Amino acid sequence: MSNAQARVLRSLDTLSFAELALKPTAVEGTEPKDATDSAFTAAASTVDLGFWECSPGSFRTARHGVNEVILVLEGKATLVSDTGERLDHEAGDMVLIPNGWSGVWEIHEHFKKQYISISV
Repeated sequence: MSNAQARVLRSLDTLSFAELALKPTAVEGTEPKDATDSAFTAAASTVDLGFWECSPGSFRTARHGVNEVILVLEGKATLVSDTGERLDHEAGDMVLIPNGWSGVWEIHEHFKKQYISISV
């Protein structure tokens, strides 16, 4: 038998975000600000999970060597890939952003997500 125990890593009412800071990859003319509350990282692991929030605006991002699964907790956003594909998502949606994806996040309403990043 294992001594491993299940546990609640974070409850929505105990999130502890730092102050929102301007995204360095912001698209010109927008000013999205974000913050992260990492709930769990294992030193020798390829899994990271936590919470993230961002104010309205647009910024470039890419997933290299990682698949990210998100659960949208609040807000609305669109992922626009470098090939022009658009994926609208809002509170309640579970979204996969696969390894190799790159493009722009368009945050339409203050956005909060829970994420799990899995290195490949």
